[in-house]
Amino acid sequence: MRRSKNETRLDVAGLLAHGSLRGSTPLYLTPSSGLIESVVLVSQLEAIRQVRPNTVVVLSSEMGSGGWLVSAALRQAWERRASAVVVADGAYASAAVGLAERLGITLLATDGDPAALALALAAEIGAALSVVDAELARVARTVAKDTTLGDVLKTISKELDGVGVSLEYDGVVLASTGMPPREADEVITVEVGEANSAVHFTLLARVPTSGVHNLRLVRSILEVATPAVKAAWLLEDLQSTARAVPTAAIAGLDQDPDASGAEFEIKHRHLLNQLGWREGESYVAVCFGSGQVQDHRPELTAVLRLLWRKVTVRSPLAEVHGGWLTLVPAGDQDASTQLETRLRTRLGPALAELGLVAGLSRWREEAPALALIVREARLAAESAGSTGPGTVLGFANLGVAAATTFVDVDAVALVAELTLPRLMTSPDRDVIITALAAFLDHRSSVSLAAKSLDLHRNTLQARLNRARELGVPLDIPSALLSVHLIAKVLRPPMPDKTTSEAPSKTRKDSPEDAGHEHGARLHP
Repeated sequence: MRRSKNETRLDVAGLLAHGSLRGSTPLYLTPSSGLIESVVLVSQLEAIRQVRPNTVVVLSSEMGSGGWLVSAALRQAWERRASAVVVADGAYASAAVGLAERLGITLLATDGDPAALALALAAEIGAALSVVDAELARVARTVAKDTTLGDVLKTISKELDGVGVSLEYDGVVLASTGMPPREADEVITVEVGEANSAVHFTLLARVPTSGVHNLRLVRSILEVATPAVKAAWLLEDLQSTARAVPTAAIAGLDQDPDASGAEFEIKHRHLLNQLGWREGESYVAVCFGSGQVQDHRPELTAVLRLLWRKVTVRSPLAEVHGGWLTLVPAGDQDASTQLETRLRTRLGPALAELGLVAGLSRWREEAPALALIVREARLAAESAGSTGPGTVLGFANLGVAAATTFVDVDAVALVAELTLPRLMTSPDRDVIITALAAFLDHRSSVSLAAKSLDLHRNTLQARLNRARELGVPLDIPSALLSVHLIAKVLRPPMPDKTTSEAPSKTRKDSPEDAGHEHGARLHP
């Protein structure tokens, strides 16, 4: 935007030096030169209330005939954020100059006809605008040559001298280029897509507040580039949809009774070839979901595909029943680990904003059947849903613990209410449940469980005895699985160790523990 800085940006200082204002006398100049975008000749005080910001207000000879009128015009022009007020020479009082200084608005006097000055200034502004129109036409032609979203954004940033440009959805950055954003930047936004369209993005430019850029021109450049932005992401989404058809088909065939092992791959060999599936090559399946029963919003497919490009562009993302699926080649364990890390670091915050989770299948040295890794990724995603939006979970880190994801928590809590009424109504219930969970987590080891809770082992033993008194069947092996499940479901959140470390150390040696060791009643 080099031409825009020198030719299309009009300001008071520049026009005083070599423009239509050079014959005017500065009565007061603000420390920073005001930007000029329009001019208005005012013959009635009320007309100033209609002017736009960055306007030069020229008072007609009749309007400037009284000192109080000039003062009133200054106040109203200041309220409208005008660039300057111009009065006829000799038609002002010294009090008006002092008022301009207090308000911080430029005041000029002209020894000629104010109307002639207004006409000359209007002609100069019109000439600058014609340069802007030519500049915008050139920008529109330039961005129209780009076919990818990344190239379009880079071109826009280049036209704006490298400022940060991004495409966002509901506050989530989908693609960006240029200088990284800073808190002091001026943010210019333009909507991409109609208000009632399925996908509604926002194009943003973060302009440094140095005053170098003409913000109106920045907005205009974004507006003329918007069709190219929209065309680029539509083209990329269309291509991604076409490339993802085999993946979507594979996900649907997963319900086939023969969808396992060699039979599946023999039956669907042609489709697998279209997918690019190579026998004996290792893949990792990635499944995205909302973690909720209701269907996802349809626009999330386009949004998620743009985000997925931050991880890899080689593997298409398919919209499938209940979420999205992709298959990523992973030649070794390190590649699988790196994929999970990239997902967590590059997409984790965005997934949290969108209310989504991600699950990955395990990497195995001997390539498993395609249907199996798809199922693993789906199970991992469903398990991640119980942790909360933004969770990225690999099935390798989950294992058999995935089974607890599919437990009806409300039903377990109801069973506890009905079968362990004394425990559920006890005032020390949370303390006892925490002790039970830790004890069973550590394979019935009192020492290990006490250490995990930062307690003396006698204190933990006292709490376990208290659980027995309240009817918990800790000594019946066949009941321990159910007790463990109840404890897991009802266990209160663990306190932050950074805030609980000191009290816990004191609690070990407190007189209260002596009572616990002798079976005294516990209190939460």
